[in-house]
Amino acid sequence: MEAPSTDHGRAPAAEAGSHDARPVPLPLAGPFRFGQVVVEADPSGPGSLVTLGYEVSDADGEVVSFHERIVVPVPLSDAVEVTAALRVLHLVGGVSYYKCLVPTPLAVPDLSAAERAVVEALYDEGLRELAYRNDLPVPVPVELVAGGPDAGTVHHRDDRLIPAPIRPRRGSLVPVGGGKDSALVAALVPEGHLLTVNPVGAHEHLAQALDRPLLRVTRTLDPQLKDLVARGVTNGHVPVTAITSAIAVLVASASGLSDVLMGIERSADEPTVVTADGVDVNHQFSKSAPAEALLRAAFEPTGVRYLSLLRPLTELAIGVAVARRGLADDIVSCNRAFTIWDETTASREQRPCGTCAKCLFTALMVAPASTPDEVARRFGRPLLDEADHVEATRELWSAEKPFDCVGERLETAAAVVLLADRAAWADQVVVRSLAPEARAMLDAAGVAAADLLTVGDLAGLPSEYQPLLAGLAPDLASVAHPDAPR
Repeated sequence: MEAPSTDHGRAPAAEAGSHDARPVPLPLAGPFRFGQVVVEADPSGPGSLVTLGYEVSDADGEVVSFHERIVVPVPLSDAVEVTAALRVLHLVGGVSYYKCLVPTPLAVPDLSAAERAVVEALYDEGLRELAYRNDLPVPVPVELVAGGPDAGTVHHRDDRLIPAPIRPRRGSLVPVGGGKDSALVAALVPEGHLLTVNPVGAHEHLAQALDRPLLRVTRTLDPQLKDLVARGVTNGHVPVTAITSAIAVLVASASGLSDVLMGIERSADEPTVVTADGVDVNHQFSKSAPAEALLRAAFEPTGVRYLSLLRPLTELAIGVAVARRGLADDIVSCNRAFTIWDETTASREQRPCGTCAKCLFTALMVAPASTPDEVARRFGRPLLDEADHVEATRELWSAEKPFDCVGERLETAAAVVLLADRAAWADQVVVRSLAPEARAMLDAAGVAAADLLTVGDLAGLPSEYQPLLAGLAPDLASVAHPDAPR
């Protein structure tokens, strides 16, 4: 699932009296403490309101409390599976506030081995981009200390507690972010329940295009966070896919669903940059295969199976499959369209901005199965026929890729080579200028462009899902080898 690269959340409306009017004195001081989790009835609907509590100290030594509010569309029971989901959500959600004073000790509740592994990974590797771009230590040191007796405790204030789901669980939940990856999962699993966090027009449009209902979650960051960021606390990318995943698992667990199916591809494993000391910094760490495995283990007590359906595919294969299935006109693979704090034309109009690295990369991924006119219409301009995008495309395969949700370096090169072999695309300025360089890259790696348009090893997927991915092979082959007899 594609998600915004910075954690801006839904524009918050603070409750009267919930926060002090005075600005929090800076600097903030640790340790970063995990407080309580409170579950209440949603006063505006049939679901539940979850409040995640965290604490730090300010320059005067006073406690600063953060309260994040998440409204889910289902009532939450006090079943052990639901409580387990709430615990993981609380742990991963803390990164949005911890970033203000990273690094500092984390005062945590008693953790299982799987929970500890997730915390250690997300608060280091998930925050390495933030640290790298703010001249902080990389890797990020993670020190876990014992929290107080109330750390991580879950309190129910909802008198509508429902019994635990009857096993066996059945059905799947598909989180959608409005982009190509989750759109493909939704299309492949037509019976899956669609869910989105902080729905906007792009999410609603995709659900309508698929003729599917949409479960809606509202996540509201603590209002103090925006003020602190404006006043200069450390800010930047957090592993938001892990937070979205935890919300989805909570909803699935409470709903009696068996699976949460993410749209995350193999390309997320490639680091954005490797530091001079040889340390990987990956903008997409929480979408990587190692992160998926850690999260799956932490989610095991919830009774929900967590996996990415698209792990055997490259982003190039996903883009081609989306275009071949007629979904390319209904996606918005552009993070600027989902910005909340800093409104943009893209967020107002709910369409791709056509200027960011992710738009350029997405255009390259869908182009081999599209016409130049189709790509220009989708992005508002002919991205691959503009001189200033020659260097921008080179950046997609540079040693330090853009800090955005872009795929493997060789995928960009493969897309350029595939386009160079098509008469309709060969004269576009990006393709014409970079085709020799792209071919040289693939040759040096011993890879053919068509190699990136295959379905990879399916053994890691549950057997019932393997045929769905295998069924993409003919569409991919038709683009990889357009002149082959059918």
